Amino acid sequence: MKTIELNLTLQEKERRWSAVREKMAQQGLAAMIVYGDNVAAREVACRYLTNMSIDCNCKHILLFPVDRDPVLLVAVSSVNVFFSKRMSWVPAQNIARSFNQGADLVKHLTSLNLHKKRIGIENPREWPAGDYNTIKESCPGIELVDATPLLTEVRRQKSREELDLMEEAIRIGELAQLAFRANIKEGLREEEVVGKVEDVIRANGVERRFWLICSSPELPYPWVPGDTIIRRPNPVAFSAEFQRTRGYACQVVRTFCWEEPKGEYKRMWDLWKELRQVVLKEFRPGRSVVEVSAKVEDMVSQWGFECDYLGHGLGVSIFDAPAFNAQQERENSQVLKPNEVIVFHPMIRPKGGKGPLAWVADMYLTGEKETKWMTPFLPGLPEMIP
Repeated sequence: MKTIELNLTLQEKERRWSAVREKMAQQGLAAMIVYGDNVAAREVACRYLTNMSIDCNCKHILLFPVDRDPVLLVAVSSVNVFFSKRMSWVPAQNIARSFNQGADLVKHLTSLNLHKKRIGIENPREWPAGDYNTIKESCPGIELVDATPLLTEVRRQKSREELDLMEEAIRIGELAQLAFRANIKEGLREEEVVGKVEDVIRANGVERRFWLICSSPELPYPWVPGDTIIRRPNPVAFSAEFQRTRGYACQVVRTFCWEEPKGEYKRMWDLWKELRQVVLKEFRPGRSVVEVSAKVEDMVSQWGFECDYLGHGLGVSIFDAPAFNAQQERENSQVLKPNEVIVFHPMIRPKGGKGPLAWVADMYLTGEKETKWMTPFLPGLPEMIP
């Protein structure tokens, strides 16, 4: 079996930094400021540029100039500085402990002659107001702009090295679904069965996980595993969604049945067979996210059903751009890119927001020449319980 190195290489660092700097130069940015803490929305970009996860209760600020090595300010703890110097791509001499990150950031902006330049901010909605005010008051000539789309666009396209890590995550995703199927027993609680899956993935370097399950035909949506008793002949849908210790996520959903579907429920699975072909054909580089999402929704409606939560991108985090879900999340300007990984998981159900739910999720790679189905294991629609 192929062994995957958990640490990304320096070649991958150079690829990422060069790609980001190229985009920065195109937009006239002299530098970019990226926050990192253990809140998911503010960790990902910092992790992407430093190759370092952010520990709980630790806040980082990365100052990433377009033409020189970045600076990393680490809040308070000397222990965090110690680990940052050994885990991060940032040169050790550019990593410092900071008791007042806003003021220290101003010092570096000034010393690097960036205090009157156009500077990008990643995820400005989550910026601490105090730090923002400190910069604006101390650097009145600075221009701060939202650089979130820039970093998001770069992250979406995966290198061969990143795809190797995602393939390893998929291998663990297959183990998770096999463990779930092997432990489904009538009369067990949902949390008992999912607990067996937890044992498997913990032994395979998984950092974060999010389990969803649906074991009642009346439910139009899944929920976290609880004390609901699994009973025949109810179908059981299980979503294994997780992030590995060194990043790179996986989401695979399978629905398991005790007996062959009948009537309207069977038609929902016949629709799913068509949808698997649609995603291979329609989700191609250059296609509009809005266009392909509308095509899926129209097709589902023509079959007499409705769907929700179509899917999203996957990468360093469990949820990444682009989003195919609700209309308000889609951006008309977004198109699918080559070498982008997406998870496609529309929840098919009868119209009117009622059960039963026909739910599957698979990961796809929008390659240069063709779209690849990355998760072909347990391919039944639905999968039968042995």
